[in-house]
Amino acid sequence: MSKGMSESGVDEMSPEQPLELILARNLVSIISVAAALIDVSGRVVFYNDAAADVVGTRFEDTGPLTREQWTADTGPFDEEGRPMPYDELPLTIAVREGRPSYARFRVHSDRGLTLVEAGALPLIGPAGYHGAVILFWPVPENGAE
Repeated sequence: MSKGMSESGVDEMSPEQPLELILARNLVSIISVAAALIDVSGRVVFYNDAAADVVGTRFEDTGPLTREQWTADTGPFDEEGRPMPYDELPLTIAVREGRPSYARFRVHSDRGLTLVEAGALPLIGPAGYHGAVILFWPVPENGAE
């Protein structure tokens, strides 16, 4: 059993996590759109089953990932397959400017590079910034809805 895992195999968030992060995880776990939860240090602390369907790996198999691990394995990437500049990512903008942000980019999936649209929402509580939620969904390459 890995660190942070319960006997049932489900990742347990650390009790030191802010309430906003714990509540966001509860929401992310029940929504049907792909979503990842990022903590204040930039770690992917949870992603849901819909996200696992896009990226090809379940959270229960990876556990929390550093930003560097997620970027190397999953992306985001530009149309040439190069890592996207950190400053252009919805997560960075949401954190830096304290507002939702949106972008299109590619992620590695079990089907190769997959074009997705993504939106990031900062998690801000009484004590300040606590992380962000990123929602993403595959879109056709030609941009048709």
